[in-house]
Amino acid sequence: MGHSKRLQIQIQRRTSLKSCADIYFLIDGSGSIYPNDFQDMKVFMNEMISMFQVSANGVRFGVVQYESIPQTEFTISQYNSVKQLKEAVRVIQQLGGGTNTGDALRYMKSLFVKAARDSVPKLLIVITDGESQDQVTKAAEELRQEGIIIYAIGVKNAVKKELKDIAGTEDRMFFVNDFDSLKLIKHDIVQDILNSTWMSCKNMKADIILLVDSSESIHPVDFQKMKDFMQLIVNRSDIGSDKVQIGLLQFSSEPQEEFQLNQYGSKADLRKAISGIRPIKSGTMTGKALTFASSYFDEPKGGRSRVKQYLIVITDGEAQDIVREPAETIREKGITIYAIGVLHANNSQLVEIAGSQDRVFFEDNFDSLTFLEKEILFEICNLEDCK
Repeated sequence: MGHSKRLQIQIQRRTSLKSCADIYFLIDGSGSIYPNDFQDMKVFMNEMISMFQVSANGVRFGVVQYESIPQTEFTISQYNSVKQLKEAVRVIQQLGGGTNTGDALRYMKSLFVKAARDSVPKLLIVITDGESQDQVTKAAEELRQEGIIIYAIGVKNAVKKELKDIAGTEDRMFFVNDFDSLKLIKHDIVQDILNSTWMSCKNMKADIILLVDSSESIHPVDFQKMKDFMQLIVNRSDIGSDKVQIGLLQFSSEPQEEFQLNQYGSKADLRKAISGIRPIKSGTMTGKALTFASSYFDEPKGGRSRVKQYLIVITDGEAQDIVREPAETIREKGITIYAIGVLHANNSQLVEIAGSQDRVFFEDNFDSLTFLEKEILFEICNLEDCK
């Protein structure tokens, strides 16, 4: 799968989640911007807005336009649907005038404070076409100290050093030669926003069991790549008896316990245990393995009834038995199943296991697993509604 295609799929999957953020656009409406360029900027904002799940409790957008003085076009609490937001952006009229970006940045501080939601990421996307007529560094720094993530987009005559001062890092600084090219950086910015607002599962409590296929069709090199993927899941999780617990089962013709959920309470111990597993190398009895896995979420085997529980199944081939019923039994217990299929896995069976295509990941090869660890954990971290 190509990088750009994968990026689009990641963005579609991530922005369809119950993620939440407060995002303001701060747009330059000074006289140096031609009317058709100002229109391109509005199109760019509407295309970005369309990529998110907008709601009062989800992702919210507001727009401030500035020249010599800033002007609120609409606040983040004003419109709660993509349709309303796009119409509000469409009718924005260009102000004309100077370019006091520093004053505009200072203006943003109170707007974010007024509508703040606890633990919800706050982002500011600044778009300008020229050098500011006042100082930007201190004003931008004060916003970042409030936890606001700033993206600085420069067009035409914007000054790159100033953009870096606004964003605080080159990683969130973007430059294009004309306003029509804004559409070319749209996906990159959204991807970065999604990565920035994902807090690596902090404060999350979950029981995660990995159920991995080690049948004879899996090459030793690929089995190692599967182990590497599991190590990445461990590294990204906040491990502990009152945080994230991880258990591991493998299967072939018969299932086999490697370790229960409460067996290891540290990343180091989990990594060591994963490193030591050896493949079984026989058939692919996935249904039997699912039946076996069900009890591992129960309290006698380390499961916690009051936390969210997840089963991540990885397989490279078609099951030689029935998977629908045992998978349904697990899901009926309130356990969410993710099914990862590689190479010759059967998509219909993967859907039967996960219960929905949304929770199926299909990869062409085992190398692609390295892209997936963030994807799956992002979903797990964002399944709860915004506070």
